Amino acid sequence: MSLDVKHIQMSVLLFGSILCFFIFIFGSILQYQSRGRKIALLHIELSTSILLLADYFAYLFRGDMSTLGYWMVRIANFLVFFFVYVELNGLNQYLRTFTYQSAKGGKVKYRCIMIMTILGMLCIVLSQFTGIFYRIDENNLYQRGPLFYISFVAPLVIYGLILSVVIEYRRIFTKMIFYALILFSTMPVVCSILQAFFYGLSLLNLSMGVCAIILFVFSLVDQNLLLVHISELDKLTELPNEHGFMHEIMLRFPKYTWHEYDAIYFDVVHMATYNRKYGNAVGDEILKEYARALCKKVEDDEVLGCIGGNRFIAFIRRNHTKDFLELLDGIDIRVINKDNSEKMQLTMKSVAGVYEVPNSNIEPRQILNYIITTCNVAKNEKHKPFLYLTPDLWEEIVRKRDLEAEIPLAMEKREFKPFYQPKVDSEQNKLCGAEALVRWDRNGEIIPPYRFVPVLEQADGICKFDFYMLDYVCQDLRKWIDQGLNPPTISVNFSRKNLGNPNLAKEIYDVILKYAVPPELIQIEITETVDEYPMEALKDVIEMLRQYGVSTAIDDFGTGSASINLLMEVPFSVLKIDKSFVDNLNDKKEKILEHIIVMSREMGADVIAEGVEERTQLDTLKKLNCVKIQGYFFDKPLAKSEFERRIRDPFYR
Repeated sequence: MSLDVKHIQMSVLLFGSILCFFIFIFGSILQYQSRGRKIALLHIELSTSILLLADYFAYLFRGDMSTLGYWMVRIANFLVFFFVYVELNGLNQYLRTFTYQSAKGGKVKYRCIMIMTILGMLCIVLSQFTGIFYRIDENNLYQRGPLFYISFVAPLVIYGLILSVVIEYRRIFTKMIFYALILFSTMPVVCSILQAFFYGLSLLNLSMGVCAIILFVFSLVDQNLLLVHISELDKLTELPNEHGFMHEIMLRFPKYTWHEYDAIYFDVVHMATYNRKYGNAVGDEILKEYARALCKKVEDDEVLGCIGGNRFIAFIRRNHTKDFLELLDGIDIRVINKDNSEKMQLTMKSVAGVYEVPNSNIEPRQILNYIITTCNVAKNEKHKPFLYLTPDLWEEIVRKRDLEAEIPLAMEKREFKPFYQPKVDSEQNKLCGAEALVRWDRNGEIIPPYRFVPVLEQADGICKFDFYMLDYVCQDLRKWIDQGLNPPTISVNFSRKNLGNPNLAKEIYDVILKYAVPPELIQIEITETVDEYPMEALKDVIEMLRQYGVSTAIDDFGTGSASINLLMEVPFSVLKIDKSFVDNLNDKKEKILEHIIVMSREMGADVIAEGVEERTQLDTLKKLNCVKIQGYFFDKPLAKSEFERRIRDPFYR
């Protein structure tokens, strides 16, 4: 070997050793997705660094007859041969981090590789005393031993086994890792064969250094790609999340084909009920099985995603949309409750918003906004299983959004005012209470609640609004009391969303105390349908209000799914029979009403019938012993001044 080639080779060996050592230091402080894989990579990089550095010193002190040269040549050559096997053992450990749960065949190969590397190390130690692989002559020069080629055969066999494992389990590797491992198990083999014929060149060691560096770089890049991929997945269902869904659409579908697809956002119904009934762990399994069932129905040229919890999104070819929507209306899944091994079959239903993508000029983010909004309208306002976004519907949505934007300022300006609808004792024809019903006085135009209350419900501003109304009513009561009037009990509606407030009862009582209003003059009405919160939450609030002296009422009784349970469990003061029972009275409805009234009396609750508009309705209710009436038969909701006159003259003639 010429002097220039020797110097170049030594420089490359030293540079490679330093580079591998810095990679080792960098890798040790790097956060990696697998602790075992990180340790294996560090093992490879450190052993390669020592291997290349030892080879460098073997050439540096070759032929040096000093004592230092004598020992350096022997130690360096020993480390060169020894760390070839150490590095191979590290590569074997790296492979195992991918396939440790594989079939027995893979485990047998790993054991063979480990045994052969250990035997190789022992043979290198033995060679120091026998010179069977190599020896150092009297001139302190390296010479091949009689069994030198066997020291090459053993690594070649190990590389062959590693290559067979890589090929056998190729599907579990990413492309980058697969290519790096193929290179690692073939390049040193080729270089070792060449080295056998070109004495003095360290082709094998250099190739191992190159492969170690490439493996680390590819692993680092692969980890970053994996982290990006994970960041685009929903952790529970492993479907693309919102960001991943957008990326999939942009990546997989040319924009000129978008008009062939419908974007669908859908929300699984009753998930809160499932979570309460079976627990969150079973609820998660339900969503996983639901996602798997949907995936089986989605075509290769379509995308399904999950943007959190029970909210899903899909990009479906238009000619397949009808079938997909039918699937959302009811798909059967099977789930095993791990707590009691119970097998459950559930029919999952979803509410969906659909947008027919018109062209490629629209951005994915805008599409998502459209379908989420449409789904919310279908679920909260239209109460339909699915809804298509049309120009008319979007115009209606925009108007509601404009209304929503006006509400905070309108509250500051006190434009929302309570109108009082009297409750009448029909035996005495006398005022016995009233319900505060909100009206919006916007520039002289009285806006009814059905136009803005749903907006407040959706925007979660209803809780603040309920306290606004309570404050207004307490203020009116204080004025009437100060005027020497004797106002009746006024009921104020509170949305079920307030049950999420653990201090609800105390905050209601604080408003009453603020105006020094007797607590018996305020009644809190809560709608019967309280599915979002457990009955215990409602029960706690009602009992606390009772302790404060504030009465409570079930509003719209009979419209929910748990009417009887609610009446038995929660100590309401008043039960308000929904208008639907009073309309179009017949024998069947009369029997139901009779049972409700009797049962309420036995539970210690008073009864009021809503929506009474005709004499026949009044007569029937009085016959059934329901004498407290609210409805247009006696009075419509009255403005404050009109209701004040009614307080002064409480009798109906």
